[in-house]
This record gives sequence, structure tokens and C-alpha cells, in this order.
Amino acid sequence: MKHLNQILIVFLLATGATTTAQPGTLDNTFNFDGKVTTDFGPGADDGRSVAIQSDGKIVVAGSGSVGTTRDFALARYYTDGTLDNSFSGDGKIITDFSTDNDEGQSVAIQPDGKIVVAGYAQNGTNRDFAIARYNTDGSLDNSFSVDGRVTTDFSTGNDEGQSVAIQPDGKIVVAGYAQNGTNRDFAIARYNTDGSLDNSYSGDGKVTTAFGAYWDSGSSVAIQLDEKIVVTGETANGVDLDLAMARYNADGSLDSSFSGDGKVTTAFGTGDDYGRSVAIQPDGKILVAGGSSYGTFGLARYNTNGTLDNSFGGVGFVGGVTRYSAAIQLDGKILVAGSSNIGTSDAFNIARYNTDGTLDNSFLGGIVIADFGTGNDRGYSVAIQPNLRIVVAGASYIGTNGYFAVVRYLSGLYVGVVEFSLSNNAPLIYPNPIDAHATLEYTLQSDETISIHLFDMQGRTVQTFIERQVQPAGEHRQSIDLPDALPSGTYLITISSPNGKFTVQVVK
Repeated sequence: MKHLNQILIVFLLATGATTTAQPGTLDNTFNFDGKVTTDFGPGADDGRSVAIQSDGKIVVAGSGSVGTTRDFALARYYTDGTLDNSFSGDGKIITDFSTDNDEGQSVAIQPDGKIVVAGYAQNGTNRDFAIARYNTDGSLDNSFSVDGRVTTDFSTGNDEGQSVAIQPDGKIVVAGYAQNGTNRDFAIARYNTDGSLDNSYSGDGKVTTAFGAYWDSGSSVAIQLDEKIVVTGETANGVDLDLAMARYNADGSLDSSFSGDGKVTTAFGTGDDYGRSVAIQPDGKILVAGGSSYGTFGLARYNTNGTLDNSFGGVGFVGGVTRYSAAIQLDGKILVAGSSNIGTSDAFNIARYNTDGTLDNSFLGGIVIADFGTGNDRGYSVAIQPNLRIVVAGASYIGTNGYFAVVRYLSGLYVGVVEFSLSNNAPLIYPNPIDAHATLEYTLQSDETISIHLFDMQGRTVQTFIERQVQPAGEHRQSIDLPDALPSGTYLITISSPNGKFTVQVVK
């Protein structure tokens, strides 16, 4: 493959070089005004989580009203914001687990395109973890527990799944909380690809963690490059709530290298503090978005050992309104989504931070508000499309009616695909597609501190090849060895330094 004289490269450039729209502006190519609402029927429909397919289609999960009860609800949109009619005929799906309330809380997309939604289902007397898996056409996947649906009971009380993530080997991790008789604990379940509980995880596929004598609740899960599992939420201390976080080894045991016992609690001030979303940076540092009673905390960053990273905001955290979701751009800037009160109602709120925790003023001042109408609008989840545009999903309410609500913003980054000659100093990877091994060649014009990472098309770090290594000017070769368990698909290999970033699109 090395004899080829051209290769496709993805460039990340400032928006100003390619368009006059400022970062943070609503994307008018998305439903003409940057905003979409979707109704599943009379009553309250509530979008809770968004994920992006490798082709850029947008998948939003939550719950929809069906008569007097609520069921899992799922919608898929084309990149222009219209409903995708190839998905269940009209772009929308309702899935029932029981005759009572069932609610989807989180969505993830497998490398093969199948869609996993996690939440909870009523079993007649209480709630259980619930998962549904869908084929790419929107039908339930019958290879997943016979009918595409799984429920898991931790206790005789309420157990709720709040967040789902997919491991590189395809196993499914769901985090939330479980009743322990008198209060709640963090709860995590791991499933095999067929929907059965993974008995290699803590013996029975289930783990619960107590932080103290009061109730604890997990809200969000993320998986590190080393397959350790990080869960954030909150713990009650007898007076108020503190942010809580736990890290687990791949076998389900608590990771003692994380704060000594695998558990971290943080009080940012007086009143309640709670984590709502966790994301892992390429360098392994952990971002937690959430909120507090007095706006003391909105976003925090932790070192890999569980201590607050004081290089972020000077004290390890920054304040603000409640943030429900965090995502990391390929340039390292941090997006957090939530809602703000404007007058008598709430509106979508998205903020963008620089890597040091300062607001990114190039993003329309750092904070952008989007309003759908006269009712309450709440942004719950943020994701980044392959074209680097920013999608926030949530709910919009008018009276007693609720709708799935989606907003798309311009990020200020542009992805273009160009051809170039090997005589230019641009990265080359061969062979591409990659089976298991490849070589990345690149030339540095000067001595640089570089990092090389592999991302999936959701913007998640899959593998780190080099982390902040000083390299001299000249030609370099880097061996690219992909793990056997890495699913087939499209990925991005990013070479970054303080002076810029190049991203090469590869296929396995």
C-alpha cells in the first residue's frame, strides 16, 4: 500500500476559515432553524439521551406517553433533522416492558449499528433495570434475550438503570441504583452480547456499592481505555448530598488505586452536590458534570488517582447551572449541556470550556441559550457528529404535553476531506483498511510534544499510542496495533501537539 501517492485526510480547522457563522450559532441546515421537536402522542414525551451513528444520523431515547403509562421511546433523525422513515416506518418507536411505567434513560450505539437503550421497567410492585436492543431498521433484536428486551432485579425495592456504555469487546455496562432495604446504593450490571448477565463480572454480573449509611445513587457510566469502569452520582451524608464517584476493575472489584478504596466523595460547598455525567479525557483525567444547591459546582475534573485536578479552574472545578451531560471535542474543548431559567421558564443551556476550565469566549461568549417556546425546555444530553457539529437532546413542554427536543449548533471546527501528494508533509497510514497492524508516517517541522490517539466516530477515545512525548523535527514512524477485540468500523487517528492537530480516518 505504501506505493500509493494519495490518501484521504481529515483536517480540523477554525470555522472562520471556512464559514462566517460563529461557533455556538444554531445550525440552520438542521430543520431550517437548528431545532426539532417530535411528538409520540398525547401526554408527556421526554427525550433523555442522544447518540450519533457513524453515518451522522441522530438517535434520541427517552420515554413516551401511551394512554396512562409511559414506555421506552426512540427516534432517529437524518442529518438534516427530519425523521428517518427507514427506521420503523416513521422514525419513531415505542417499546413496552410491562403494563405499568417503563422509561428509557440512556442510549448507546454498538459498532455494528445496533442500538441499546437502558432505563427501568415496572414489574408490578417495583422497578427493575431494563434494556432493549434494536436492529438498524428499528426492530427489536431477537438475538438479544429472545425478544430484544432484558430486565434485571437487584432487590425487592426499586432498581433503576440510568446510564449505558458499550465496552470494546461488545459487553454492555449499565449503571444506576438499587434499593438495599432502607436506602439506595450504586448499582452496576454487565451483560454479554446476547443479553445474559456476565458472570465474570463479580460472579453474577451485578455489583452494588455503598458510600455510607445513607442513600447513594449512580447517574452516569464511562469506560476507560484500560476497561476500568467509572460511575458518578451522589451520596447522602446525613445533612445534604455530596458528589460521589467510584471506579471498578474489569472484574467488578473496586479499584484501590483510585482514592485508596475506589470511592471518591466531594463537597463543593454547603448544600447538595451531585454528579450527572462522566467523561474520560484522552489523558485519562475524569470530567464530571453536575450541579449544586447554590451553583458552586457545574463541572469538575479529577486526576487519574481520584484527586481534584487543581489546574482546572484553579481549584479543580467551575460553577454554573446544573449540567446533565458532558462531551469532549477533538480539540480538547469541553461541552456541557443543561438548562437555565429565563424569566418564568427553562431553556436549553450549552457551555463550552477551554482545557483549563475557563469559558471559551469564541463560543458566543461561552454559554448559549436555546428556547423552543413559552414552556420549559431542558437539555439532557450532548453528542458530537462526525462533521463536528454539536447536538443537544432533551425535552420541550407546553402545558401538560411534552416533546422530544433536539438542537444542533456549529462547533467552529470543520471537517473537510482533501487529497494530497506524498511530497507534502502530511500523515500517511498504510495499509488502510487495517486488519490488525499498520504504520503511521508523519513529518514534524520542528521539535514537538505530541500525542497520538484512536477515536471512534462517537468521539470516544479507544486507544492511546503516544501520550505527550517530545519528538524531534523530521520523519517519524509509529506502529499502529489494533486490539483483536476492536469491532470493525470507521475510526479516527489523531496526531496532536500544542501547535495543531491532524486526524486521519481509518477503517478496520
